[in-house]
Order: sequence, then C-alpha cells, then structure tokens
Amino acid sequence: MSSIDDLFAAEYERLVRSLAVAFDPIDAADAVQEAFVQADRRWPELAGYDDPAGWVRRVALHRLLNGERNRRRREEILRTIRPVADADLTADLLDLRRAVAALPDRMRATVCLHYLADLSVAEVAAALAVTEGTVKSNLHDARTRLRQFLEVSDV
Repeated sequence: MSSIDDLFAAEYERLVRSLAVAFDPIDAADAVQEAFVQADRRWPELAGYDDPAGWVRRVALHRLLNGERNRRRREEILRTIRPVADADLTADLLDLRRAVAALPDRMRATVCLHYLADLSVAEVAAALAVTEGTVKSNLHDARTRLRQFLEVSDV
C-alpha cells in the first residue's frame, strides 16, 4: 500500500463487516477505527511491513478481545460489589446520597475519592489530573453545597 488512505479504502469496510459477525457491530467498528488511527500514527514504520493490513487486523482483534475480557471482569466485580439499596438506608443517608448525586461530576468524583475511597489530596489530584489546589477547592465547595443541601430549618 502506498498510503494509509489506500489501506483504509481497501480494508476498513471488509474488516468491520467480518468482525461484526463475531462481535458487537459498534464495538467492531470502533476497534477497527482505533487500529487505523494507530496505523496512521505509525505509518512511516508500517509502510515498510510486508502486510500492513495484517497489523491493522491484529490490533483491531486484540482490542476487541481485550474489551470482551474487560467487560467480563467488570461484570464479575459488579456481581460481588453491589451498592446499598435505597431501602436499606436511613432517611439521613438517603438525603446524603441525593445531595452528593446533585454535585457537579468533578466535584462528586473528588468527594467520593477523598472521603469514600480514602485517597489523599495528592492521590485525588493525580487520579483526576488536576492540581492539589483544585482538589482542595472542590472539596471546600462540595462541603459548602452539601451543608446547604442538608441543612434542616428549625422554623
């Protein structure tokens, strides 16, 4: 193949169609597309291969097989770790769950990682790819919002 575009034109549709028989069609299309993205990045090296299409097929197939393996692992874990059902929570804990759920995504993740997963500020910052100052600010803002949400009026 003289270019990645030629390889894509010759192989993409056929590879997606064939892998979609054995795997979810959307997953197959995603895996093949990702394989071509990787091939594009490495084209100067792959252009010298005897069979660059074979490399793309292998990458797409490995991606699909790893995805299946990861999906099975995730399902096994979820079968053993179930969140506490609302019926098993006190009214106060239900209120807290609702209050945390109402926080913006990043703030909610910060609160859960710090207070529930017991990660340090530095570990939360690394997990979220933000500065420690951002984590501290998110925690402060979250506590303020949670306090307001959970305040009980004596009136």
